Amino acid sequence: MVLLDIFSSPLAGGAQTFLIIVCVLIGLGAGVTAIDTRSTFTKKK
Repeated sequence: MVLLDIFSSPLAGGAQTFLIIVCVLIGLGAGVTAIDTRSTFTKKK
């Protein structure tokens, strides 16, 4: 469990916050990409 090790380890507050923000942004980007892909395929039909 690498993520659990990262979040539970005593990192500097800024580094831990930065990692959380990066994970959230990656999740949002993946969600937007999935929505765009799905809407593109539904338009072609």
